[in-house]
Amino acid sequence: MTTLRRAAALVALLLLGSIPAARSDDAKFKGAVLDQQALGSLSGEYAMKMTLLEMDPGAAIPEHTHKGPGMRYVLEGAIAIAWKNGKTEIFKAGSTYFEAPGSSHPMGQMSARNVADGKTRVLIFEILPKQ
Repeated sequence: MTTLRRAAALVALLLLGSIPAARSDDAKFKGAVLDQQALGSLSGEYAMKMTLLEMDPGAAIPEHTHKGPGMRYVLEGAIAIAWKNGKTEIFKAGSTYFEAPGSSHPMGQMSARNVADGKTRVLIFEILPKQ
């Protein structure tokens, strides 16, 4: 099994593991793919990391880089992401977005800002080179 398939299987298990068990034989459940991103070939050893980002209203994250690819899921609020192509996108609760490895944000700018009136919470899944 390739590293990419192992990582995808791990994410699926994490997501399915969060579905509560049925209480009766006729109880129903469903799953839906929220987002999908091709990663290409990965060589070497990688680890999966999951982080909960919580931002107060108006909080901003300075310019930074990503060591590996990752999906983001906005749980609450809204986050504005500034991309290195000059565009800014706003992702609201229930939205997903992908951040590639390397520098994803413009130099000299805040890369992400909470644009909601309240707290913004984002669940971050990353595939990182094992250290």
